[in-house]
Amino acid sequence: MKKFSLPLILLLLLSACKSEPAIPEFGSLIIDEISELDCDPEEENCAYISINIPWAKERGSRNKRINENIEQHVINLVDFQEKNNFNNLRDLSKSFISNYESSATDFPEYNIPWEASIEGRVLSSNQNLISLEFDLAMFTGGAHGFTSISFLNFEPATGNILSHDDLFTSEFKNYAEEIFRKEYGIPADDPINSTGYFFENDTFHLPDNIGFLEDKIILRYNAYEVASYSEGGIQLEIPMDEGGRFVKI
Repeated sequence: MKKFSLPLILLLLLSACKSEPAIPEFGSLIIDEISELDCDPEEENCAYISINIPWAKERGSRNKRINENIEQHVINLVDFQEKNNFNNLRDLSKSFISNYESSATDFPEYNIPWEASIEGRVLSSNQNLISLEFDLAMFTGGAHGFTSISFLNFEPATGNILSHDDLFTSEFKNYAEEIFRKEYGIPADDPINSTGYFFENDTFHLPDNIGFLEDKIILRYNAYEVASYSEGGIQLEIPMDEGGRFVKI
């Protein structure tokens, strides 16, 4: 049996470690599906789903984990069910069109083309954090469509999603509440819902969606989370030189 010297083994190990760069490089994953049912391209009156999102380029376990998390996030954006059976975004896209065509065939009197657009971008990327933003606009019938902005934050070394607890010290919540009250004119001594918001149990909480630019922290409450649909999304942007002292990474 051929024996390997210790220096050669170390060289092979180092080469394996270098197979994935410290900061992943992102390209784009683009998927477009259009229904041919009652489709009039010249009038731009066709049911469609369009996905254009960041996608880690190189192979490797970390980048695979990042892409799997991105894929599941987008699936959850479009399909609101707690459990879904989609293995990938192409299956999701085909199902979206198929469901539209079934609905349009069964209820032709209510046939208005469905639309779904998901645009993603890299907000920031460094050795401490990768922050991605996803902009959703969707219409599947009814009085109005639905829009949202969401974020995923990754640890670059592992590709794991970072939670609020991973990102912020425990004092950040109180600080964010002070900013929120000041921005929306809620007196410090009044209940947080005193001006019409509907935080659960009348207690301030951080939004599910928090993103990072290089110079600011973005807090995003989408429609219905703490205010009515007519209010739209509520977004706070905190300069990093002010809120950065609460960031743990």
